[in-house]
Amino acid sequence: MSHTVLVIDDHPIVRVGIVKSLTVAGFICLGEAGSLKEAIAMIALHNPQIITVDINLPDGHGLDIVQWARKQSSSLIIIVLSLNDDLDLISSAAKAGAQGFISKASGIELLIAAIHTAIANPMTFTSNRSLELLQRERNTDLLSPRELVVMSYLIGELSISEIALTLFISHSTVKTHINSIYRKLDTHSRQSTVARAKAMGLV
Repeated sequence: MSHTVLVIDDHPIVRVGIVKSLTVAGFICLGEAGSLKEAIAMIALHNPQIITVDINLPDGHGLDIVQWARKQSSSLIIIVLSLNDDLDLISSAAKAGAQGFISKASGIELLIAAIHTAIANPMTFTSNRSLELLQRERNTDLLSPRELVVMSYLIGELSISEIALTLFISHSTVKTHINSIYRKLDTHSRQSTVARAKAMGLV
């Protein structure tokens, strides 16, 4: 059974290329949209089973479409396409309700694979940086929310006294948080801790 697709991108040439590739892959392309306003109107009109969404649109942000579309349908397959594959943006797309985030530099094969994966298992999330995103989320869970705050102040080179005053806690409590951070990151100094935290994507 062929699935219907709506392609949303502000570049006509990019839209044509995606439509052509998806059509060859066996999908039925219902149309194209070049703006947020046009995309919402066409989704409401055509009720596609799949949408591909560009992030940068002339009248809004692609994630606005993702959030709106997800509220309209829990079964709609949503794949975000962007030249910007920053981890924060990928994470935001997943939280907004997309099932995939594919870099435009990755090639059409990965887009088609992400769509097929989402069709088979709508609860999955596919990205060319999925492993990095998963690792970062695991690392973020490594430190408690308060430890992450203290970590940010360590990076800002605040002294223990300054951190205590800023957070309205005692010197000993700050030291306890710092010692816990050192233990969890397996470091023994502020300099090595800051370097390790940056390498792990904690800050």
